[in-house]
Amino acid sequence: MFLTKNDFLVARTCPTKLYYKKFGYASILDDDPYREFLADGGYMVEAMAKLLFPDGREVGQWEEPMRAFQETRESLAGGDTTLFEATVVHENLLTRVDILRRQGAALHVIEVKSSSFNSETDGANPFRGKKGGIASEWREYLEDIAFQTVVLQRAFPESKVVPFLCIVDKAKSATENATFDDFRVRRSSGAAGLAKTSVEYLGNADSLRKQHVLAILDVTSEVGEIIADVAAAAEEFAKTLTSSPIQKIGPTIGVKCKKCEFRTERGDEQTNGFHECWGPLAEVQPHVLDLFRVDALGGKNRDVVAEMVAKNTALLTEVPNDAMQGAYAARQSFQIEYTKNNREFISDKLPAILATHTYPLYFIDFECSRIAVPYHAGMRPYEISAFQWSCNTISHPGGEVKHAGWLNADEVFPSFEFARTLKSQIGEEGTVYIWSNYEITVLREIRQQMDSYGLNEPELGAWLDRVTTKGNPRVVDLLNLAKDHYFHPLMGGSLSIKYALRAAWTSNNKLRANPVFAKYVKTDEHGRLLDPYLSLPPLPIGEKEEVVQEGTGAMRVYQEMMFGFVKEDATRRESYRKLLLQYCELDTLAMVFLWTHWLTLSGQKEITPS
Repeated sequence: MFLTKNDFLVARTCPTKLYYKKFGYASILDDDPYREFLADGGYMVEAMAKLLFPDGREVGQWEEPMRAFQETRESLAGGDTTLFEATVVHENLLTRVDILRRQGAALHVIEVKSSSFNSETDGANPFRGKKGGIASEWREYLEDIAFQTVVLQRAFPESKVVPFLCIVDKAKSATENATFDDFRVRRSSGAAGLAKTSVEYLGNADSLRKQHVLAILDVTSEVGEIIADVAAAAEEFAKTLTSSPIQKIGPTIGVKCKKCEFRTERGDEQTNGFHECWGPLAEVQPHVLDLFRVDALGGKNRDVVAEMVAKNTALLTEVPNDAMQGAYAARQSFQIEYTKNNREFISDKLPAILATHTYPLYFIDFECSRIAVPYHAGMRPYEISAFQWSCNTISHPGGEVKHAGWLNADEVFPSFEFARTLKSQIGEEGTVYIWSNYEITVLREIRQQMDSYGLNEPELGAWLDRVTTKGNPRVVDLLNLAKDHYFHPLMGGSLSIKYALRAAWTSNNKLRANPVFAKYVKTDEHGRLLDPYLSLPPLPIGEKEEVVQEGTGAMRVYQEMMFGFVKEDATRRESYRKLLLQYCELDTLAMVFLWTHWLTLSGQKEITPS
């Protein structure tokens, strides 16, 4: 059994995970839509990088590692060459190299990542911090290429191995041959059901090579600094795969388990990694790992979760009082108290705060994308593209809820029209409700885009400046109000609007009956009340039905509608448009529901249905 570079990177986060990964234990990453979305961008960046080497060819036999390695050796033995996805094996260490070049006696190993830096502000070497050490945010990527370097050095000891990272440079602007719609990602299954992803390029490769958004950086110094540690760790992990039976490295249980991908409701007793590590404490409810900002318990040098496990408890309600300190202590305290009593909490202060907010009330939500390969020529990688807003408005106390929205339909840079139409909708007066500071961050970036693109619209620029001024009393973040003044046991440790809505939705029968919200009341086949997002109706897209229920899905649908295979199909585009509109409308209506729920809890007036 081989130790691959992906195995190695997983094991570096927790050695026990290596065992779970190799035996296919259930993981929350298996069907993670955002992870898949990011992977698509990574495939495009990798395809772009390979286009920079027109002499390169892909090594075959990828399903059979030893045959693929033999092909790699034979190709390198023939002289200078460039290989894509070359397989290299030494004993039970295996790596596939994105781009492997032989130049004389040197082997250049180029690892392609969709991660980014800015050559204008970060300098030529972004991998080191101010004190000269390796920057923590780059260490995983450097260990990736270091692992490959170890395998190459051992497989080809007569060659000098030179490591490179190819990453995205945000200082560069995309040309018309380096935009999103120049690439088509296709997924298929290879032999033995192995997933295979390919990317078709539709642009002009010669022009792309002259001007692109990538940088290929020599990381010899950084790899040299960590390679001994990486080699030792790789040998330790690989050794566990050669024993019979395969050895599982025992877990170190603590707060880091909060982010474990093997903590999932799927999988039976034999395939649930979290259960194997935690034993009976995995089943405890409410669980300490579900405490709000559990990572902050006890400060920097104290693992309170590990302390509790050592005392054979994982109950959230048994967190020691002295562990809750700092900015998150109040939220943690009332989460514990009201979870223990299984009661909903609303502070006495919240109604008075809401009463200070002037009408009209605007509940707004944005859908945007920030991807490695930009949608439009002239854009920089990971620059914001704001393509949709939704707004529910209540003009006066007891007034109707009226919805308005805007969705880009033209294949042009959308952010400025987005801002113009939003300005027309919410104007200068009234209260603007958001959930998290995301919307303000987007508007600030659009204001910066006006300057960088040379858009001369003083009135729009001044409006954006006013709306985004820090501390603007007109803008109210409902997430902050929820953090300080509201809790429901079903929210657990999350402040996501979806968790907050789901919790309030189950407890306010009267409000659900209001015609504004009643259309989202659906039950499953067992008569259980559904999450409102799960009630959104699917629409036919070709031969199948699709529905958008979260933000990643919205980005995917927008991309497919505007730049994908169906962009010339008016019927499918219209279905995608409807999916986006109904999803974004519910995002803002969720805020209206929570706001109204808070009012009814405190005895205030309900809204009037439209």
